[in-house]
Amino acid sequence: MVTTQTWRERMSRSSRPFSKEVTVSDIAAWTGAEVVIPQGCVHTAASLVSGVAPVQGSGAGDLTFVTSGSYEKFLPDSGATAIIVGPAHAKVPAKGLLLVHKNPYWAYAVAASRLVEIPKPAEMISSRAFVDPTATIGKGVVIYPGAYIGPGAEIGDGTEIRANVVIEYGCKIGRNCLIHAGSVIGADGFGFAPGPGGIAKVPQVGNVIIEDEVEIGACSTVDRAAFDATVIKRGAKLDSHVHVGHNCVVGESAMICGMSAMAGSSSLGKGAILAGHSGVPNQVEVGPGVVVAAFSVMTKSHLPPGQYAGVPAVPVADWRKQQVLLRKLPELEKRLREVEKKQGS
Repeated sequence: MVTTQTWRERMSRSSRPFSKEVTVSDIAAWTGAEVVIPQGCVHTAASLVSGVAPVQGSGAGDLTFVTSGSYEKFLPDSGATAIIVGPAHAKVPAKGLLLVHKNPYWAYAVAASRLVEIPKPAEMISSRAFVDPTATIGKGVVIYPGAYIGPGAEIGDGTEIRANVVIEYGCKIGRNCLIHAGSVIGADGFGFAPGPGGIAKVPQVGNVIIEDEVEIGACSTVDRAAFDATVIKRGAKLDSHVHVGHNCVVGESAMICGMSAMAGSSSLGKGAILAGHSGVPNQVEVGPGVVVAAFSVMTKSHLPPGQYAGVPAVPVADWRKQQVLLRKLPELEKRLREVEKKQGS
């Protein structure tokens, strides 16, 4: 049954992770957004905001955002106190204050991060987690129940290790990282050598190095290197259900979306993106600024920045042309057969 309750009303007070109260002016200062007061708006820059909500289910005290035209229709009736929009929506009628920014989604992320206070466990390091005595744990680290921190592992200051995460021996996690539930860092890479006597296991004697400010989603895996290290560089973001093989390098501020995988010794350049269900084969080097579309496989190294799609991945403009031609193939085949039939007669 569909109700007209706001998101805030549907969420119980105990389950809402919001407790800070700030003014719209504060949000504008954090983000650099311009405050625009639509005609008839009852709010001012001093109005208070204490939570976030979707534009179509927001109420008084909420912050929301609009980034695309498909959500513009909800603006006039949105009950939010403040709405972050792009310049294209700066003159749209609204009841709430408009915070105009050239990158509204980024501005929303900055503001919401300052507003949100996710509940922390009662114990900083849970008594139900296992931390090896030889592991090094930094200041302010949070380790949830069921986590395993192996011998010689290092966890940097301010990092959060969620429930049932495994950090294997000798792996290093930087500062202010977040590793979500069920992920495994440092399992053996897939190293096997078939031979006359069967399949011999290749020892994986390297480790994993995760630099500062990395986030790894739930149930993802980063394998330890055969030699040296598998490296996730500063600021990279991995979605849930992502696999990074042994000796891979994920570049600074790169992003890997869910169900994507990198085979051993492949690399992803600075700011590159693997969209969902995409892949990088063994030893392929994806360059900086490259975006690999969903369900695509990048088989060539060092391609220039841009969007690529398909199997194998090609520039997205070429891929679109290929798709048009593929749809025309049945008709083209029919016409070809008719021509061949006429020539044969």
